Amino acid sequence: MADFNMFFPTLLKHEGGFVNDPADPGGATNKGITLLTFKACAQNLLGMEPSLANLRALTDAQAGVIYKTQYWDRLRADQIALQPLANILFDFYVNAGGNAIKLLQTVLNAQTGGALVVDGRMGPATFAALASSNQQDLYARYRAGRKDYYQRLVAARPALGKFLKGWLARVDSFPSAV
Repeated sequence: MADFNMFFPTLLKHEGGFVNDPADPGGATNKGITLLTFKACAQNLLGMEPSLANLRALTDAQAGVIYKTQYWDRLRADQIALQPLANILFDFYVNAGGNAIKLLQTVLNAQTGGALVVDGRMGPATFAALASSNQQDLYARYRAGRKDYYQRLVAARPALGKFLKGWLARVDSFPSAV
């Protein structure tokens, strides 16, 4: 089964440090964690005031607590058999929220001819389809679908074009097949 700690250092490399780009819909982020996410969980998870100053001072260990509880565990990614599939799904979930799960459901439907509801939730039906899928094939299709997602996003919202090269490079950092 997949292990959060196997991918977390790679995620931190992708996410980098503190950024507050006015063109980024996420606003102020540190280690990829938005101020909005930080405000929602800093007090409960870290016991700290959810301020911009504390977001700036966020440690890798604190970021790990947030990523594990708010992203990895919500995906139930530790129940995914293929580590690279869990990695790319988790990485996209960090970047695109429920759209990552919608893509998974869409790809599962295409792969299996299934009729999963594409609702962006990792429910029992999605897990059942995932468990019975060819996960290596699913991984390759998911990776390609993620690239397509970014290209369609930029076509619909041209102002995000400045991020496309980085998004595609991030996808390309994952092996094309496993």
